[in-house]
Amino acid sequence: MGRVVKPSRASRFNTHALKKLQAAVALDPDVDLTTKLPTDYSARLERMRNGLENDSRNNTVAPVGPHEEDLRASLDASAPVETIYPLSKEVLDLLGDGPQAFGSLSSSLSERLIRMMQASEILWKGPSARRKMILKCNAHIVLKAVRDMSEFTEYTTLQYLRQYRPDIPSPEPLGLLRFNGITLIFMSYQPGDPLTNVWPSLDKTQKASIQEQLNKILTDLRSLPWNPGTPLGGIGGEGCKDVRRHLRRSDRPITTIDEFEQFLFKGYRSGGDAFVKLMGELSPPASSCKVVFTHGDLRPDNIIVEMTADHGYKITGLIDWEVLSRIH
Repeated sequence: MGRVVKPSRASRFNTHALKKLQAAVALDPDVDLTTKLPTDYSARLERMRNGLENDSRNNTVAPVGPHEEDLRASLDASAPVETIYPLSKEVLDLLGDGPQAFGSLSSSLSERLIRMMQASEILWKGPSARRKMILKCNAHIVLKAVRDMSEFTEYTTLQYLRQYRPDIPSPEPLGLLRFNGITLIFMSYQPGDPLTNVWPSLDKTQKASIQEQLNKILTDLRSLPWNPGTPLGGIGGEGCKDVRRHLRRSDRPITTIDEFEQFLFKGYRSGGDAFVKLMGELSPPASSCKVVFTHGDLRPDNIIVEMTADHGYKITGLIDWEVLSRIH
């Protein structure tokens, strides 16, 4: 019997890239495939073929230049790392001495974080990549890096869901650090593609299946109990947010539907008391409303789906819980 040879890192990397290209062609036969490859594809492949990928002792990961539009360019290894929520074993193994580690324990945590972030695949950039990025650290862990984050609604929400609704497909929180003025949120990777990308190519049966799954998930989510008097907004007491035009936070706890509507209607540059009164008259009475737990930014970009063996699609994750709230 022949010996089974484990695929190399370069082979696995190419296999993953090929699957992405095939999926892109399935959605759009005329797609420009060069836009679907990682921007540093050739350099990463070369490092893997030479056995150097993730080997910090050879310093193979080139630092991001200060001119680049990338928050990693501003990282300083001499800055302290503050632990807000402890790192999970999976993240510690990634940063420690394991086979996929980014540096040895003799290196400072800040140095290992920088190496890991520089070697990670970019999954998403905000309008300004100097302020927000999402990186894929390995096959199972992603890192959301946000500059100047003042509260941790997303992380506390994921903790709450893990405890009270573990069957809802959402990322598992794996630790939260603050480093160089940047909040680093580690969480599990949700496999698949955004619903936005696949929806145009789905047939009626596939779309109906996704709708049915989503109805079940939201019904379960909104069945979480709410005790009257508990502040609306984030689980950790972060308060309510209004993001319709810009980010605006409540400056005091909101515990009733009337108070929540007052917060919305008296927004920045509102129409004054007459406008607030008119909106109140047009709104349904508070007694007919219900406070529920919900995702505050539920849209196709934040719904991750994956094709199943029978060519259907399964929802594998609801992501981006920054704007979670209990609303009516």
